[in-house]
Amino acid sequence: MVKDTNVISRQKKLTAEVIAIRECIVLTTPLTEAPIFAEVAFAGGARGVVWQIDPDGLEILLLSDQPVKAGELVTIVSPELSLPVGENILGRVIDPLGRPLDGQGYIKTSSQAPYFRSAPTFQQRDDLDEQLVTGVSYVDTLLPIVKGQRIAIMGDSKSGKTSFMTQAAIAQARAGRVVVYVLVAKRRIEVNRLVEVFKAAKVMSQITLVVTVAGESLPLGVLAPYAGCAVGEYFWHQKKDVVVLYDDFSNLAKLYREMSLLLRNNVGREAYPGDMFHVQSALLERAGKLRETGSSQTILVAGSTPNNDLTSYQATSLISMTDGQIVFDTEVLHRGISPAINLNLSVSRIGGRSQSSAMQRLSATVTQELANFHSAEEYTRFSDQMSEFAQREIILGKQLIEAFIQSSDEFYSLAQQRVILEVILRQETPVKMNIAELKETVQKKLPGNKSVTENDISALAGSLMKRRHK
Repeated sequence: MVKDTNVISRQKKLTAEVIAIRECIVLTTPLTEAPIFAEVAFAGGARGVVWQIDPDGLEILLLSDQPVKAGELVTIVSPELSLPVGENILGRVIDPLGRPLDGQGYIKTSSQAPYFRSAPTFQQRDDLDEQLVTGVSYVDTLLPIVKGQRIAIMGDSKSGKTSFMTQAAIAQARAGRVVVYVLVAKRRIEVNRLVEVFKAAKVMSQITLVVTVAGESLPLGVLAPYAGCAVGEYFWHQKKDVVVLYDDFSNLAKLYREMSLLLRNNVGREAYPGDMFHVQSALLERAGKLRETGSSQTILVAGSTPNNDLTSYQATSLISMTDGQIVFDTEVLHRGISPAINLNLSVSRIGGRSQSSAMQRLSATVTQELANFHSAEEYTRFSDQMSEFAQREIILGKQLIEAFIQSSDEFYSLAQQRVILEVILRQETPVKMNIAELKETVQKKLPGNKSVTENDISALAGSLMKRRHK
């Protein structure tokens, strides 16, 4: 970083002068050579990034706490803002500028990753066809996520969004993938709790947390998702599979709206700036699978839906810029079902292509049986008498729902999920079944880290069925 005023002043072509300061926005004299998103340094030691270029001058976001005064000189130190990255960034908690927040000292880095890299072109991308297993039965069976996909995780506060994303992050870290978890404007207690969860699961060595705390610098909050994406892209281009989780885009939207108001940009619906959709969608476009290396970057992005309202501006925008959404519903949660996913409102638009033919058939059967269950359950509200078919659907539906219920520290492999569901579905006449015991038995007889074949799955399902008929 350039701090010497004399050094700056000698670089006349790349030097401008501060004419006004508006909160975290610095206005300078015109500088025609300045590219957008260039990194700049002020004479007093402050750091910033060129955010807008107007005929009257530059509008720069301040990225540090050093005071800036009118008349101070500012110079371009790099044509693009970049983040120091390297293998040593794994296992660390950093702020959006790459500075450590975990008290473990300096991070030795080996490269620089641009915050605002363009998304891969169509020619550079490959088809998405490999499932990203989360260990959550409901998602892996009915709403499968594909490596390289962009999927929204939506729901009201306390509906289970963060619990699911934490669970997915742990599953991916255990699978050997690089995980980048971005926390935007969260409370410090939430950050500390998440770090403790990852440490308890012994996966912190595969995870980088990019953190901004509520009430901190506005520009850093806006930069946080870009920093997380830059970290992910560094490993992605090192031929590694990466999963980036944004928690959450609703906070990002509020910060971006506040910053745009300070920049005095034109506003639109709900006072959000007109470029809001472009900014968020361009960030999500940086997911995908590279044709040359076969490596992928998957993005899970959380979005808040107060009062379970999916018609708000932010919710509809997020749905339209992703490849599907998993909707968490507080009404489902209040019925004692966790994860509290609303299947009617959730969809994974490209997930089915990643499943095996056997899993696709199983998923279709389960979906149909759950639909029959809800229809039969609705009918019981108006009549005391039920047909044998309706009684069967009620029993079977309750067993399937119980099979999908799992805590945030439970994980099931695809093989385990198949055996559990097939044992339930193969019943000619549904009878009372201890689902918790079934799940425990399957986990013991079919360890998640064991390689299994179709014969193993069929044999175990068959033996469990025979045991229940005795």
